[in-house]
Amino acid sequence: MNGELDRLRTKFSRFLVFLLWLHLPVILLTAYALDKAPYGALIAAAVLAAVYHISWYKNGIAESTRYISAVALMGEPIIFLYLLRGHDWQMDVHMYFFAMLALTIAWCDRRVIILAAVTVVIHHLMLNFMLPYLVFPNGGNFNRVILHGVIVAFQSTVLIWFCNMLVESFHRNEVMRNEIEAQNDVLEERSKAAEAAYEAKGIFLANMSHEIRTPMNAILGFCHLIMRTDLTDKQRDYMSKISGAGSSLLRLINDILDFSKNEAGKLTLERRSFNIRNAVDNQIFLVTNEADAKNVRLKTLFAPDIPHKVIGDELRFNQVLMNILSNAIKFSENGSVTVEVKLTQPANEKVNIAVSVTDTGIGLTEEQQKNLFTSFTQADSSTTRRFGGTGLGLIISKQIVEQMSGKIEVKSVANEGSTFTFNVVFDSAENDKRDVTDVPEHIQALRVLVADDNPASREILQSIFASWSMKIDLVASGEEVIGALVNHQNSHTPYDLLLLDWKMPGMDGLNTLKVMHSDAQINQFPHVILISAYGREQFEQEAEQSGVTNFLTKPIEETVLLSTIIDLFREQKTDDDDQLPDTPRVSNHAQGKQVLLVEDNAINQEIAAELLMDAGLSVDTADNGLIAVEMVKANPDKYHAILMDVQMPVMDGIEATKTIRRTISADRLPIIALTAHAYEEERNKCFKAGMNDHVSKPIDPQLLVQTLDKWLHADTTQATPAQTATSTPAQVDETLPDHLHPFDIATALVRVNGKRKLLRKLIINFADSFEHVVKELKDKQQVNDMEGARRQAHTLKGVAASLELADVSRAAHQLELAYAAQDLSNTENLLDQLATSIKPALEAAASLQPAQPKNATFKSAGLNFDDVINETAILRELLVKRSLRARSSFEELAGKLNTTTNVMPLLPVKQAIDKLDYEQALVALDQLLSTETDKSL
Repeated sequence: MNGELDRLRTKFSRFLVFLLWLHLPVILLTAYALDKAPYGALIAAAVLAAVYHISWYKNGIAESTRYISAVALMGEPIIFLYLLRGHDWQMDVHMYFFAMLALTIAWCDRRVIILAAVTVVIHHLMLNFMLPYLVFPNGGNFNRVILHGVIVAFQSTVLIWFCNMLVESFHRNEVMRNEIEAQNDVLEERSKAAEAAYEAKGIFLANMSHEIRTPMNAILGFCHLIMRTDLTDKQRDYMSKISGAGSSLLRLINDILDFSKNEAGKLTLERRSFNIRNAVDNQIFLVTNEADAKNVRLKTLFAPDIPHKVIGDELRFNQVLMNILSNAIKFSENGSVTVEVKLTQPANEKVNIAVSVTDTGIGLTEEQQKNLFTSFTQADSSTTRRFGGTGLGLIISKQIVEQMSGKIEVKSVANEGSTFTFNVVFDSAENDKRDVTDVPEHIQALRVLVADDNPASREILQSIFASWSMKIDLVASGEEVIGALVNHQNSHTPYDLLLLDWKMPGMDGLNTLKVMHSDAQINQFPHVILISAYGREQFEQEAEQSGVTNFLTKPIEETVLLSTIIDLFREQKTDDDDQLPDTPRVSNHAQGKQVLLVEDNAINQEIAAELLMDAGLSVDTADNGLIAVEMVKANPDKYHAILMDVQMPVMDGIEATKTIRRTISADRLPIIALTAHAYEEERNKCFKAGMNDHVSKPIDPQLLVQTLDKWLHADTTQATPAQTATSTPAQVDETLPDHLHPFDIATALVRVNGKRKLLRKLIINFADSFEHVVKELKDKQQVNDMEGARRQAHTLKGVAASLELADVSRAAHQLELAYAAQDLSNTENLLDQLATSIKPALEAAASLQPAQPKNATFKSAGLNFDDVINETAILRELLVKRSLRARSSFEELAGKLNTTTNVMPLLPVKQAIDKLDYEQALVALDQLLSTETDKSL
């Protein structure tokens, strides 16, 4: 069946219904005009129309309907012929036969045409031989009948020929459409396969991002926490290098993910105010050493009308410029690279900036230029072998520039050099009144002297300090430094801070410091920050002996410089471990608000919980999404925000969020994704599930606090700041030896911010948690609980690694792999290795346990049971809330009872709280109280 042909027939069949019934009023008007009786003609026309209408209604476009229509169409001219008998127009009505016969072609059925033609012939023969005087007044004329028959035959032949071509055309179209639909089906399947592959790629990248960012979170998170503790200068330097290297690795990961975001069209741009000149100069400084190594001169040209600041994505702008600069230097040698920045049109609300990078390098042929912006390619394979690289930088640059409403192009001549030009569009920052940098007033009041022989460096530093509303003095040599120090001391306005370049002609930075300390006229010395574009190792020891308080490397980053100065000139310091310097805190309206942290990884949970409590918030924790859902369901008005990890066992963060959103809206309870997934697709999944925001791991403490400030709205309830202070219980031996085999105490202390009591507690908890781990693993093997065994081995591996038990962690890891692969062929040996390695650790941990009186009771411990009942109400409430403050409340309880937390009746509660097992702590507390209640009865 041909669908298109049938649709045409259906339309024509409807038209015939209308056409045949239309003949009735036409016949009536004709009869009236001729003054003849219309009844016979009307009845005949009505019968023809009714018979066709009934057949059409019942059978549609079936063959019977078509044949009836052929007779009806030919019958209508017969009726008019009869009605016009004796009139001059009678012979003209014969034209109507041919018109109606032509209509039958719309059925695209030659049998209908033949039937209509036969009907006409029969009509003429009947009139000629049977009723000649009905139509012809002078009698019939057989020759005329023959002539009409020939004409009808000819017309019918033409109509049949055309009908056959029309039907054949419809059939060809049908075949072509079927083939096209078949091809479309194939293409759709291929499209689905491509989409599946793309989705798989996205999932792979997301998982890779997660797997890489999870350890990065621990590295940068602990770096942040450790650097807030008291460290030696060397330790701080090492930690700074670790943090810097981690940040560099994180930027590399982000660059790799950028390509996938660009390909998917999902790269988003930030909008921040920044200084174009500073941005360009900083990139120039970053490639200075590389340029010097290849004897390439760097030159920068700024048009005078370049605005001071613009609003846009500085990071992406820098990324594009750095890619092009690096390539220019890489492909040039003993030449020059010139960066020119200008406006393409006068600046108004939009700032159109064009940046050109011209080099004198190897250049490009026209053919090479055509392939330059193709992914993972360079100009040619020989270039790749000679200079290295993947060619990814330029395609990323092209995509970023196009997203900034610009374009990038190259003009080059082989062996003569190249000019890369890109233009981008920023918003004007002339009316931007936001304070980009918050500088404390006591910092703005400092007197600062800057010494650098490079005019560009001095200009950059002057611009940075000017943006902080600070005036500074600038000198270009060591001699001028000594003169300025003497003059200002004599005028009783000594400098507070000296920024001193190391490499200066004549008297360099270190020699300047020696002269400064030996000059009798100078007895008030400023803090000194030594600045260098070179490595500091070669002069670090000498610099420290010369009184240098800190080091900075060119190019100087504005935020790093400010944080360094704030560290040097802190208004007040505190010895309170819980309020360390540089701790980002939420705004006053958010202080003390309750947040729920949902995180299954113990290390990440500890880092995040400490950051949140340091920020001034009260924190409850949940180990997975299901626990979080139950906690919110039990008390829906308790939490002001939820920090939700995405990948968790039992119930992940996406499903937990969807469940919570069924009853609680996003406005009422903000949920913030806290996850190692930074990939755009994963962010979109979070938002679609109902999350309000997204904070990527590794966690940036400042960004975390800013995000919480954004969603923790002020309300009418006055928040109470989070309590971190604890009462001091009776003294007990809680010291931790410097050496405790097989624990690496020195390294483990770094992981817990140098808190010896906390590490001692963790070691004791290790013994409590894993004393029977080998037996428990064997039991799980016997019941074929491979997943349970794998999880337990995984947990042991992580805890042992945190406590620097390398052998235990290694053995647990081997078991984890075996259980994951369900390969039990060597687990017996692996369990023996674990038992051997964990035994000395358990014995060492046991040595830290305080001696307890056997069968001690409250009475033997000197405790009053009524006092215990009265003081446990607060502790119970905190345990029910799963609040981390339960620890301090428990110690406070022990203090009020004038005992230690390790007294035997209290010890099971303490051990459960130390492991954050709040349910077990409640059970232990209830058992303790019920036991004593029975005794009192």
